[in-house]
Amino acid sequence: MVLGPRARTLLPYLNFAIATAALGFQTTVLYPWHHQLDDEFKRLKIEQARMLKELHDAKLQKFAQVEARVIAIEQKLKEGLAK
Repeated sequence: MVLGPRARTLLPYLNFAIATAALGFQTTVLYPWHHQLDDEFKRLKIEQARMLKELHDAKLQKFAQVEARVIAIEQKLKEGLAK
């Protein structure tokens, strides 16, 4: 596409205006939003760690209950065999 002489003189100014608008958008909208997202990701990471610890503790408690039941059954079997 061939541009006329008027368009060729206005093109650098148009390019500068678009670049300035893009830079303004990046510095006023995207950069602060980046910090907000970073804070939210940190909170999410902390929440996930807390939930994983709760799940781990619940599993350990369940294993302890199962182990106690197994020990009780073994003791009953030993008592039954001893009689």
